[in-house]
Amino acid sequence: MTKQIHSISTRARADHGEVTIETVILVPAVIFVVLLVVQAAVVLHGINVAHHIAGQGAMTAARHGSSLEQAIVSISTSAEAVGARLAGPPLVSTSQDDVTVRVWVVLPQAIPLFAEQVSREVTVPRERYVPYGDR
Repeated sequence: MTKQIHSISTRARADHGEVTIETVILVPAVIFVVLLVVQAAVVLHGINVAHHIAGQGAMTAARHGSSLEQAIVSISTSAEAVGARLAGPPLVSTSQDDVTVRVWVVLPQAIPLFAEQVSREVTVPRERYVPYGDR
């Protein structure tokens, strides 16, 4: 019976350092994976936000009788409403048939491996006004 107790106590002393080493290696790896998942979610959210902001600006600029200044105000208002920070001024280009808006949104960084900003471009057809007599 004393032989079993001696064997158990020797094994307990031998495993004590192994648990510490496993913890030192495993905890940073788990934290890195969690931060990686969080940063990927932030990037995906930033892409959606940039698309929303560009879409709002493009729809405003595509309305009949609207101006580029109204589109810029709409972009700024949309960015403020969703809590986004624009990386620079939006690029608004118009043609006779459509309006294209490109915005750049700054992303918060949990891990510096990902992009610091994302951009999205939305093209919307221009609204055409047809008088009632011409319909």
